[in-house]
Amino acid sequence: MGFSPSEFNWHLLLIIISISAVVSYVGDMLGMRIGKRRISLFGLRPRYTTTVITLFTGVGVAILTLAVAGYTSESIRMAMFGQRYLERQIASLNKDLNDRQGQLYDMEFDLMGARSDLESMRSSLASASEDLLVAQERLTFMEMSARSLDIERQELGRELSALRTEKIQTENAVALLRAETEQLKKGLFDMKKERVVALQGELLAQTFVEPPADGGTITAGEIDLAMSGLIGAAEKYLSEKSSGTDGSFAYTKPLKPINVILTDEVRRAVAFEVMASKGRRALRLTALSNAVEGQAVEGLVSVFDSRRVFAKDEILMSETLTGEFGQDNTADVLYTLLKRINGRAVALGVMPDPLTGNVGNLGSVDFFEAVERIDDTDTQKTVRLMAATDIYTEGPVNIRIEIGE
Repeated sequence: MGFSPSEFNWHLLLIIISISAVVSYVGDMLGMRIGKRRISLFGLRPRYTTTVITLFTGVGVAILTLAVAGYTSESIRMAMFGQRYLERQIASLNKDLNDRQGQLYDMEFDLMGARSDLESMRSSLASASEDLLVAQERLTFMEMSARSLDIERQELGRELSALRTEKIQTENAVALLRAETEQLKKGLFDMKKERVVALQGELLAQTFVEPPADGGTITAGEIDLAMSGLIGAAEKYLSEKSSGTDGSFAYTKPLKPINVILTDEVRRAVAFEVMASKGRRALRLTALSNAVEGQAVEGLVSVFDSRRVFAKDEILMSETLTGEFGQDNTADVLYTLLKRINGRAVALGVMPDPLTGNVGNLGSVDFFEAVERIDDTDTQKTVRLMAATDIYTEGPVNIRIEIGE
């Protein structure tokens, strides 16, 4: 490694050179004077005395040089007087340096191990991150599955609730059917013992009430009069039915009159519903339960809206017949037309009989007379079934048969 001139201690060098020159000069002057005077020191010859002085001068130069250098430079003093100390210190520092290098090597080895551990940890972290992503995906899937299961559980809960409700309704229906079965069994037993004059739900009579033409309202008196008429018509119907005049029974001996009763609650309900309406209303009286001969028949009155469905003389059904049919075929055709009229009337709002499902009937005499008239002619004929009267919602559908060429 080189040194630049600026790094030298020029002041120290100049001082040493100056001192050496002065000491040399003084020594040379002393040697010359001693030589001229032929001075002898320590019994030596002048020539040897000069040599001795020169030697002492050189030693003095060296001593002064060291003294000045040591005084002016701590490094020189340390080099002259502390060399052993410096050597021991250098050795100690070298030992410390070697120890530190060993520690450095150990630290580098540890660092390499730490780097290896770090790489291993990074690899483990990457694997853990992948596992975490997989776990998060599984957690997301499980959450979605849990939500789906919760929705399914709610659906199943609603279905279970609906099934429970349906079960209760079914049990109630079964209980009702059992009650009806027991009642039917009881009615059948009563029928075996006595004759039944009225069946539950059987239509006994019907009528209608409508407000006055001047726009007034139906009065309570008119309603009572209508219900009294219903009761009278029902009792007449049941009496005729029981005596066999309508063909129901073949008894010729007349029976006692049959009473039909309406409770006050039924009367009030009918009066309230009729008076609350503004249009024509139909009243239907049906049997509340089975009744045998000798018992009063408790009735139930239902109130319905009444409107005209067919006008008088309106053609309800028409069919053109050609050739000979025969009475049986003609009866079948006519019966089919009547069934079609029945279905059409029900579809348009005519209320059927609660027991038979029919909206009207054609007397057997009228029916077979029409069959004979149709069968009498061999030419083409047109059969028209027409409304005999204005037909309203409550019925019945009264039919008139016309036959034309």
